[in-house]
Amino acid sequence: MYHRALAVSAITALAGNFAAGAFADRGSLRAVLVAALGILTGALGALAHVTTVPQVMAQAVAMGVAGGFVTVVFFSFWGRAYGRLHLGRIQGAAQGMTVLASAVGPLFLAAWVDATGSYAAAFYMLAAVVVALGVLAAVVPIPAGARATRGRTA
Repeated sequence: MYHRALAVSAITALAGNFAAGAFADRGSLRAVLVAALGILTGALGALAHVTTVPQVMAQAVAMGVAGGFVTVVFFSFWGRAYGRLHLGRIQGAAQGMTVLASAVGPLFLAAWVDATGSYAAAFYMLAAVVVALGVLAAVVPIPAGARATRGRTA
């Protein structure tokens, strides 16, 4: 079952990439990011209740779509907002933080389940963090000096 869930997640992430690219061309990366964080919040909040194969597959779809959306934002925002002059440095720093978070996340969850016997509260807490990030993504202005793209800001 798990290998099927991984395949579903990967395929829907690819579909999410294409959808997010189309949405970003018509609107803003901010809207794509807020949508991704909304989907991710719901997926994390529901994760503690997943018990059946269809629920696992729905979870895989949600996580895949959210991940696909975030990937488009991650690799598009910096160049749109700040130009390409220092893009390598900016992307390198952002990617380094992503790798660090990817390494720490499983350690956090393992420590949490060892301490509490359940992942549920950790999923709820992570969902709350994503809600806060979604609110910030919706309201924090693009920094002054960021360049506009085709009449829109990032």
